[in-house]
Amino acid sequence: MRILLAAMILVVALVITTVACTWGWERFVKDRIYNCTDDLPLDFLRPGHWVHQPVGVQQVTSRRSMSEPDAIKTGWSIRGLWLLWFSFVGGSVIVSLLLARLPWSMSRQEKT
Repeated sequence: MRILLAAMILVVALVITTVACTWGWERFVKDRIYNCTDDLPLDFLRPGHWVHQPVGVQQVTSRRSMSEPDAIKTGWSIRGLWLLWFSFVGGSVIVSLLLARLPWSMSRQEKT
């Protein structure tokens, strides 16, 4: 029974953290660190489609023409975006696994 509960908690936590990461990416990363002129929403869920041969700029602006090149903030790189994305994913997995462990932690406390 604890395994089923832990599995359900894991799945729910992964969904919630994925939604949170998607929101955070859209709010704090997209159009602040990079801008793709032919982008679609929910970039976090489509890794690697962020920028294509970007040029470095001091300040990223959004809603630019598709005839302009993609932009990435000076000091960032596509590799840096990948590392940031992996840290979001890794954090989601760690939080979800810790939450899924709760049924075992609580049952251990009850026995003592």
